[in-house]
Amino acid sequence: MPELAISRIYSKVFQSSIVAIGITDLTGNYIMVNPAWCAFMGYSEEEALKLNVRDVTVAADRNRSDRSMKKLTDGSVSSIRIKRQYKRKDGKVFWAELHVAPLLDDDGQIDGVIGMLVNIDRQVRAEKKQKELNKKLDIMARHDSLTGLYNRRSMERILDREQKRAKRYCRGLAVAIADIDDFKKINDTYGHQCGDMVLKHLAEFFRKWIRDTDSVGRWGGEEFLFVFAETDCKGAQTVAERVRKSLSKELFKCCGYSFQLSITIGISYRAQQATLEEMIEEADKALYQGKTSGKNQVVCFGD
Repeated sequence: MPELAISRIYSKVFQSSIVAIGITDLTGNYIMVNPAWCAFMGYSEEEALKLNVRDVTVAADRNRSDRSMKKLTDGSVSSIRIKRQYKRKDGKVFWAELHVAPLLDDDGQIDGVIGMLVNIDRQVRAEKKQKELNKKLDIMARHDSLTGLYNRRSMERILDREQKRAKRYCRGLAVAIADIDDFKKINDTYGHQCGDMVLKHLAEFFRKWIRDTDSVGRWGGEEFLFVFAETDCKGAQTVAERVRKSLSKELFKCCGYSFQLSITIGISYRAQQATLEEMIEEADKALYQGKTSGKNQVVCFGD
């Protein structure tokens, strides 16, 4: 086939391709673009030939784009295929899959770069939305819907994990159950809306006052479960007392009412192995002891 005919075919392919094609010199200045590139980017061909690759690259990607261009023009790589963002003339940003490679002259020297890109913006954004949805569903599955704390199932998993860790490293483990004193009276006096507010506020309060190594979740109703990892009995009691005393100083306000709260906390501590059921039962017994002996206190099982 004559060279002129081949050249015309190449030109037709370039012009009619649905894939956006842009050719730059070694410094990233555009020297040729096809109609699909113009449609994607929103520039006319005349406008495009006044642009550099950096002009259509989002600011966060420019350093990476510069490094890629350098690798292509110095022969370090023969091609690059990446997902990246482009900035249109109107300022809108879209995702594209880019295939880019160096162009060689008749002597085999690199004298330009050709980039072919496919608009995958819908696909990327759909995948992103799905990931966000999956993340929300995962949070919903692991957290209590009212307080945002871990739910009972999550706390059971944390308990199991921490018990295995305590056994592996021969360290103690403490479990505590906290119960709001006279919570039914709060609901009956101020209404369930205030009761829900109290539970939400307590959740924020507990997160603030426990250590980073500890965990807290809603165990059920007005009960909360604490897991004090890698601690001794005194350490668990110290944290529990700090939470209890700090809470007693708080003034709750809801629907025009002001009131104070107290909690009773029962702790089970084991330096030796015990089943989770045994520790929960011991914490519950300590809690009951605290409730029957005046409330608003921390009781460690066996004391």
